Amino acid sequence: MAYHRRYFVMCSYLTILCISIYFLKDFASPVVYLPTLVLDNERHLFIRLFNNKNRSLEHLLPFRILSGSLHYFRVLPQSWSDRIKKMKAAGLNTIETYVPWNLHEPQRGNYQFGEGLTDLVSFLKLIHEHEMFTIIRPSGYICAEWDWGGLPSWLLRDETMRVRSIHPGFLEALQNYYSRLLPILAEYQYNRHGAGSIIAFQIENEYGSYGNDANYLEALHEMYIKYGLNEILLTSDGPKYLSAGSLDDVWATVNFQRKATENIEYLRRFRPKHHIMITEYWTGWFDYWAGKHQTGSRMPYDAKAFEADLEGILLLSEEEISINFYMFFGGTNFGFTSGAHHFPSRQYKPLVTSYDYDAPLNEAGDPTPKYYAIRRVLEKFYSKHPELYVLNNDRSHKYGHSLPTIPPSSTKTSYGTIQISGYKTFEQILADDLLTVTTKLTNGPKSMEQLSVNNKSGASQGFILYTVKDILSLTKGLACQVNVTAVADNAVVLANGQAIFQSLPSINQFQFDLPAKAENLSILVENMGRINFGPMLDRSRKGLLDKVLINGKIEIKEWIVHVLEFRQGTSNINGWKPMQTTPDATNILQNGPRLFLATFPIDNQQLIGDTNLNLDFDWSKGVAFCNGFNLGRYWNVGPQRTLYIPAQLLVKGVNQIQIFELYTYGSNLTLVDTPLLNQG
Repeated sequence: MAYHRRYFVMCSYLTILCISIYFLKDFASPVVYLPTLVLDNERHLFIRLFNNKNRSLEHLLPFRILSGSLHYFRVLPQSWSDRIKKMKAAGLNTIETYVPWNLHEPQRGNYQFGEGLTDLVSFLKLIHEHEMFTIIRPSGYICAEWDWGGLPSWLLRDETMRVRSIHPGFLEALQNYYSRLLPILAEYQYNRHGAGSIIAFQIENEYGSYGNDANYLEALHEMYIKYGLNEILLTSDGPKYLSAGSLDDVWATVNFQRKATENIEYLRRFRPKHHIMITEYWTGWFDYWAGKHQTGSRMPYDAKAFEADLEGILLLSEEEISINFYMFFGGTNFGFTSGAHHFPSRQYKPLVTSYDYDAPLNEAGDPTPKYYAIRRVLEKFYSKHPELYVLNNDRSHKYGHSLPTIPPSSTKTSYGTIQISGYKTFEQILADDLLTVTTKLTNGPKSMEQLSVNNKSGASQGFILYTVKDILSLTKGLACQVNVTAVADNAVVLANGQAIFQSLPSINQFQFDLPAKAENLSILVENMGRINFGPMLDRSRKGLLDKVLINGKIEIKEWIVHVLEFRQGTSNINGWKPMQTTPDATNILQNGPRLFLATFPIDNQQLIGDTNLNLDFDWSKGVAFCNGFNLGRYWNVGPQRTLYIPAQLLVKGVNQIQIFELYTYGSNLTLVDTPLLNQG
């Protein structure tokens, strides 16, 4: 009996103990995660490491961030690993990326983090597997020559919206997005001692070039802390905008190209005690449609000059400097993702589809002369600094760091000339539910963003067609002048199904003559990309933006609207009209745009390789698709003349190319093994 009593008492004590632990667990002190990177007051940078067997034991080792920008959303996921390996082989220890809000929340409340280009977690895991660190720049605005700088277009449904500010509608939307994104990022911080590689987060992106509201920056800072981001936080700005874009308790870093001594001096004067970090050292530059191909921000920047500048920064400078190469791999603005620039005193200038950037790895991921320049400099750098901790492991510190072998370049294939086999008329396109969403307006035109489509998030990309079916009731059959008071961007006007006028994207209003007895009127507007940089961000709505007037007096109120976003790929295999064996006297599309089809085979014995779609000058302007994937915009004004097709988009058997052309067309296409990015 005594035994049973003792047993009963012991079980009672254990039960009480378990219950106490259960109820007291919420009152236990939370785990404190210290930042991996440590700044001292003598401009040094250290990395905090822990003993694997005893996490209470830590030690600091000297460290430099040697990083490159790789945007996971500008390259197919199948190639993420290849790009990371090549960056590691160049001598880098860190991958930097933005996180575009409009990719992960394309419609309000519709969060996408699961597959394809949105699979951020798989990207982070790959970086960790390759023993590298990560810098994440997840601010709502990223610039990046990306459509609207990464901001989701549905924000523009609010007529009072002021982005990058404490506007309540903006902060509420950003808070909701961060409630999904930031917990994901928190889990993959390096200081969690698991599968994490993230060692730093940027709060906002070059905010000093846009505003100086410290309350706005502090609101973002508080959101980061709320959701558990406790690795080191930073801001990055141009040398002359550091004060406006930074917070007192956040690491301030600098962005520039060339003139390193002068530009670093701005940062040293601003934060004299902190380690110097160049968050964006621009390796090349981007291109505008109808502009010249650029290799530098202000002047040509070849590999020889680039290497000399890099030696000055990393080998000859007395300062300890960390650096991120923007871009190390540029990639492609697939689909409708490229942005545009528009400043008050200048015209609107859209950016090309390629984001090759003259980067160390080109658009196809192959090393360029700038790649080998970086590798040579970093080999010397590691020889000079054997004391540094390098990779996301402890081997390089114990045994010295040698650069891995460079992985091979991808196979390139020229599939030759392929004939256009069929087309669909504009009327067929508008009747295709895969391509088009239709709605009606009764009180004048609305912008893309204001339309009640996509779960009331508006339209965000592609084309929008405004049609008046009974224009006779307004014109009484008389010839008249029509005034489009505000439009973005370029437009094609059709009367009775015939093209009668077209405008350029740099024109934001126009007028045209409507012929007598015109029964219907259509205005097709193309969104060429929202503004991604500058003071006019809030003016990024697309389509018809104000009244359309007849003879300056009669407003057209009722419209049928067709939205062509091509979200479900391209048209199905049925209904294609055969191309004429005898060419037309003209290749002008007098009845509006057409969708063209061309096919080519790859047999089982043939090697699939990267290729480039080349459209000759018979083709004018439009969008191209490969096996349903949107390759992006083309335009014969250059400088880009080809569209990149990764091998992963092709299949053994029959492959399809579809072309949505606005103005003129050709009889064939060519698939070549070499890109043409520098031709008018």
